[in-house]
Amino acid sequence: MERILEISASYLGSFVNTLIPAIIFIFLNDVLFLSRYYKYDTKENSRIIRRKLLRLVPVSPIGLFITLAVVLSITAWLLGKLMKALGAADFLSTVLVLNVTAEQGLTVDTAGGDTEALLILFVTCFIVAVPIVRLFIRRYCKIIGCSRDLGLFVYMAVMYMYVTSALITLPIGNPTVSSLVSMGSFIVMLLIFYLPSQDKIEFMRVRENTGMLGQINRLPIMNFILLLVLLALEFMLLKKGYLNNAFYCAILAFAVLLYAASQISYRILYMHIEERNRILELSRESQESQEQVTLAFAEITEAKSGQTGQHVKRVSEYTRVIAEAMGMDYKTVNLMRVASMMHDIGKLLIPPEILEKPGRLTDEEFEIMKNHVVIGESLLHNAPGEIMSMARVIAQQHHEWINGKGYLGMTGDEIELPAKICAVADVYDALTSARSYKKAWTAEEAYNIITEESGTHFDPEVVEAFKEHFEEIKEVQELYRDESSTYRF
Repeated sequence: MERILEISASYLGSFVNTLIPAIIFIFLNDVLFLSRYYKYDTKENSRIIRRKLLRLVPVSPIGLFITLAVVLSITAWLLGKLMKALGAADFLSTVLVLNVTAEQGLTVDTAGGDTEALLILFVTCFIVAVPIVRLFIRRYCKIIGCSRDLGLFVYMAVMYMYVTSALITLPIGNPTVSSLVSMGSFIVMLLIFYLPSQDKIEFMRVRENTGMLGQINRLPIMNFILLLVLLALEFMLLKKGYLNNAFYCAILAFAVLLYAASQISYRILYMHIEERNRILELSRESQESQEQVTLAFAEITEAKSGQTGQHVKRVSEYTRVIAEAMGMDYKTVNLMRVASMMHDIGKLLIPPEILEKPGRLTDEEFEIMKNHVVIGESLLHNAPGEIMSMARVIAQQHHEWINGKGYLGMTGDEIELPAKICAVADVYDALTSARSYKKAWTAEEAYNIITEESGTHFDPEVVEAFKEHFEEIKEVQELYRDESSTYRF
C-alpha cells in the first residue's frame, strides 16, 4: 500500500508540474488578450474565446516541452546510432531518455554523468529547439491574433517562469515536495509578472507597428538564454555530484539579479520610448500643419489658374501610389505626397490673362507660362523643412523630359526622382481632365501616351510602377473626380 502511494504521489507530482504552466499560460492569454479582444458579452464571443483557449493548450510551454523532449530523444538516438556505426562513440544512444520510473514520475534525464555527453546534449538541445520554438510562437500568435513581437514577449515571460521553476525545484528529490515548491514559485512569479505587465501589454498593443517591440524583446530573450545556461549548469553540477548549497544559492541569486536587471532596463526603455513617441507626435502635428498650409497654397494656385483643388489631390495621390509601388519607405512617400501639392506654385506669379486664356497659348505666352517652374523654385528656395525642400525640386523639375526636351533642358539623372514621379502624375491628370481648350481623354488613352513616351519623356522605372498600379490610379481618379470634368473608363 505504501509503495502504491509513493508511485501515485510521483505521478501526481509530474501531472501537477505539467498542469501548472499550462493553466498559467491560458490564464494570462485570457486576461491579457482574448477577453479584451472579444469580451464575454455574448454567447458567440464566449464560444470563440473557449475555442481559442483549447487551441492554446498544445502550443503552451508544456506542449513545447513535451515536443522538445520527444524530438531530442529521437535526435539523440539517431546520432547515437550514426556515431556508433562510425565507431566514434556510443554514449549518445542513451544520453537523453524520458524517465518514467515510479520513483521520479515523468521526467527528462540523462542516462549518466559523462561531461562530454552532457555538453553534446545541451548543444543538440539548442540547435533543435530554435526552429521548434519559432514554429510554436508563430502558431501561438496566429491563434491569439497579435503581432509576432507582442506574442513573443508574453510567451518568453511564461517560459521564464517555467525555467525558473525548474531551476528552483531541480535539486529536490521528493516529487511531492518538488510539486508544491513548483506550484508556489509559479504563483509568486505569476503575480510578479502579471501585476505590472497589464499596462505594458496594453502599451505595446497600441504600438505594435512602431518597431519598438523588437527592442523590448531583446531583454527577455537574452535573459531567457542566460537562465537556460544557469539551468544547464545546475543540471551538470547535480549530475556530477558537485551541487551543494553554496552553488545552489549562487545560481538562484544570479537568476534574481537577472530579473531585477530586466525590470530596471524595462523602465529605462519605456521612458525612452515614451519620450520618442512624444517627439514623434509633435513632429506629426507639425507635419499636418505644414500639409494644411501646403494644400491651401496649392488650392489658391489652382483657383487662380481656373482649376479646382481636386487636381492637387489627384496629383498628390497619384504620386503616392507610384512612390509606394517603387518600394520607397513610408516617410519618403508621405513627404513626396505632400510636396507634390506645390508642383505648380509658380503659377501664382503668372499673369492672369495667360492663366485664364480660354484657347491655346501663343509661343510668346507659352514661354511666359514655362517660367512658372523657375518662379516656383525661387519662391520655395529658402523655405525650411524637408517638405519644402522636396517641393522646391518638384516645382522646378516636374516639366523636365528624360531626353532633355523639357522646360529647362535637364536630362536623365539630372532630374531628381520625386520630380520624375510627379511628372507622370501631373501629365496623366492633365490628359484625363477637361480644360477650356480640350476635352478629357479616357484613362486608357492617357495610359497609352505615358507608356509610349517611356524613355523619352518619362523615366522607364516610374512608368513601370505606374503601369503595375494603374487600377489603383484609376480608383484615385474616380475618388477625386471633378464634377465639371468628363471621365470615361
